[in-house]
Amino acid sequence: MKWRAPGAALAGIIAVAAVLRFSLLGQNSLWFDEAWMAWIGQQRWQDIVPLLAAGDAHPPLSYFLMKAWIGIAGDGESALRFLSACCSVLSVALTYALARRVSTAPVGLLSAFVVGVSPFAVMAGQDARMYALLGTLALASTLALVACCERGGVLRWGGYVLLAAATIYTHYFGGLVILAHGIWVAWYERPHLAPWLLAMGGVASLYLPWAPSLWHQIANENGWPWYRRGAFVLHPGDLLGLMAFGGSLFGMGSYFFPGTVGPAGQVLILLPFLVTLWRGAASWMSDRRSLALVGLPFVVTGVATASASFARVLIFYPRWFSFLLPFYAVLLARGLEDIAGRWQGRRGEALALLTAGLLAFGVPVLDRYYFDPGFRPYPWRAAADLVRREGRPGDFLLFVNGSAEIAFTYYFREPHPSLALTPVEAAQGADRDPAFTGIQARALAKRYRRLWIIATVPFTPDQMERLRSRLEQVYQAVGARIYPGIWVHLLEARRAASR
Repeated sequence: MKWRAPGAALAGIIAVAAVLRFSLLGQNSLWFDEAWMAWIGQQRWQDIVPLLAAGDAHPPLSYFLMKAWIGIAGDGESALRFLSACCSVLSVALTYALARRVSTAPVGLLSAFVVGVSPFAVMAGQDARMYALLGTLALASTLALVACCERGGVLRWGGYVLLAAATIYTHYFGGLVILAHGIWVAWYERPHLAPWLLAMGGVASLYLPWAPSLWHQIANENGWPWYRRGAFVLHPGDLLGLMAFGGSLFGMGSYFFPGTVGPAGQVLILLPFLVTLWRGAASWMSDRRSLALVGLPFVVTGVATASASFARVLIFYPRWFSFLLPFYAVLLARGLEDIAGRWQGRRGEALALLTAGLLAFGVPVLDRYYFDPGFRPYPWRAAADLVRREGRPGDFLLFVNGSAEIAFTYYFREPHPSLALTPVEAAQGADRDPAFTGIQARALAKRYRRLWIIATVPFTPDQMERLRSRLEQVYQAVGARIYPGIWVHLLEARRAASR
């Protein structure tokens, strides 16, 4: 009878998690990173690795999986996000399995519940990117490592090698999880250090085919200036806010946007969560092996990325860290149990009250995520519908950066003449040789009476004005629409220029 209640409760938690992740899966239009995944998935198998080496900053596993999935389910929004939703639901069950390895059944259920209803986990689970897969593999590889240390065996170590390699093939942050595993083994499972090092040799051999492409990504500085020097520095407060309740409340950062509240305000907002985490860690001091297993992936990843961020060598977006949420949830659940246990005779009521407090934070964020159109930037579907509705045959589309072209044409698949400029080409001033010259503009005006400018970040409004000023001798603006993160301008050729 004892096993049935936790089993039924876990099934209910997983059902709630599935509803949250599969509901309205295709409601929001794809943003650029999702459209890029779709575009890569539509290429030939043999072209994926060269494309990633030349123009991406991630390893290939999630792209190969997306390619295979598109061949089965198609490339609609819901289909593209389905794999992430499945991985996110699986992570709920794996969170319970990890928590049960190191703590009690109530802590396991509460950990799974925290992940199941977490707005941060839901957002990552409805994002056609690699973050949900990374979270699943981080949990699975951690559980496999524990099984190897407890029971050994060639097959178990072989399974760990495959899971560890898959983790690093999904995202480079996966390497930090594996590093945390190594520290844990060296400190708490030293008799198994030699097998772990041998396993790392197997992981390295599996990763070797990707090494040339990784070198090309580094040499090509893929992602710069996005990942380098000053565009956005990791804010620990915003990250913890996303972990705690999904962010976006009280001026805290959201899945896409940095927050506006200062450090003091962040500490005040996050104080209940910080106290709970502290109580969770303190209650685990008698079992530091378990505490380290749960805490090291979070600590190693946080220290490494924060150091690089504050040194302004690399920048990181908080959404990349959603894979750490299960480890955070186990520690938080342990803290909640510890606090509730101090209410003698009323432990159950106290735990229910604390859980209700978590929901009081998370439910408004989920409401905004599902139903507030302004919660997500980059509404490419709406931009494409505007051009489709007001466009005419023969209109010319001038994209400012390739990301705008890829995301826009995911929705606008009608044949059209077009040109894609980089932000630098589009925005160079008169003191420099512009890549897009007045001569080119006049040539366009003679062939195309109407021109649409479709631009997105990192292009800025000031740069847009510079581009329009370069075109104003031959084109005049007749309309503009600004969406969050997208600018759409319609220009018509002046009569003299079109002759």
